[in-house]
Amino acid sequence: MRRDASIEVGKFLDAAAEPLQLTLLSDWGELDRKITSMRIQKPGLALSGFVKHVFPDRIQVLGLTEIDYLLSCSPEQARAGLEAFCSKPLCCLAISRGLDPPDFLMDVARRHGVPVLRSPLMSSVFISRLTRKLEDLLSPRATIHGVLIDVLGVGLLLIGRSGVGKSEAALDLILKGHRLVADDIVEVSVRPPDTVWGAALEMHQHHMEIRGLGILNITHLFGVAAVRDNKKIEVVVELSEAQEEDYDRLGTEPQVWPILGVDVPLARIPLRPGRNIASLIEVVARNQVLKFRGHDSAREFQEKINARIAASARGANIRSPGPDVPVPTPRASSGAVPSPEVE
Repeated sequence: MRRDASIEVGKFLDAAAEPLQLTLLSDWGELDRKITSMRIQKPGLALSGFVKHVFPDRIQVLGLTEIDYLLSCSPEQARAGLEAFCSKPLCCLAISRGLDPPDFLMDVARRHGVPVLRSPLMSSVFISRLTRKLEDLLSPRATIHGVLIDVLGVGLLLIGRSGVGKSEAALDLILKGHRLVADDIVEVSVRPPDTVWGAALEMHQHHMEIRGLGILNITHLFGVAAVRDNKKIEVVVELSEAQEEDYDRLGTEPQVWPILGVDVPLARIPLRPGRNIASLIEVVARNQVLKFRGHDSAREFQEKINARIAASARGANIRSPGPDVPVPTPRASSGAVPSPEVE
């Protein structure tokens, strides 16, 4: 289930007030306006009335330059520019450096219902933190049925039908010292530049359901080192009971599983009685670490086979006589007594 990438100003203020040190200066409501863009905008010429390139779905950041410009203009000129600027309509204004907004700015914002926020942070620091926060809040999101676990620093998303043994395999991995991120329902999001991150829903965080045991609190059982809040998904591991011939025996054919438009490497593990699934999943993580370092075992093995075949073909061509090579003929008998055959 995918969610729309937008957030109301009021909810954004609740989520970002502490990290961005934001306070609300306006008292006229309108906090239900939508922020739909991860990018911010500095108004610049828009304050003079040139509003052709103003994007109302972006947070408009006013720093020292913008406030000084407004104060340097005549009140009539400043109001005219602000009237055109705030009529877009804007989702909200954010003033950096803890600057006091001019009274006519607040009057125009009130008339158009534009919320006004303020932060004491320097403009560059505020914009950097604001952009990161918007990327987190406005990333495309979806929920996936599976288990997300951190194995050797590699985020593995275990998928498969309900009851196939995903949680049990994850529990075995936790006993080996690896870390749980989410069980049963994984909330995934895409962060620039095309990386997929996963986390647990707030109510499910650090909990796991094991059939026959019920709900387990992994933090209480194994300590805080056995869990983490979120992790980048680097490999999708599919556990299924498909036939053996449905799987790539050599691993030379790259397979991917799309998540919100991003292709994530896919590893498919067939389930059989007696197989140690947790160990196989751990090997998937180790193999992925090797790939990160430029070593693809399956591809290197295939290249060795191809090189051996090519060398054998070249050797056969060298040894085989060409059409112009004379074939020796048997010499005539010299009349000598033949040697007896040895039986």
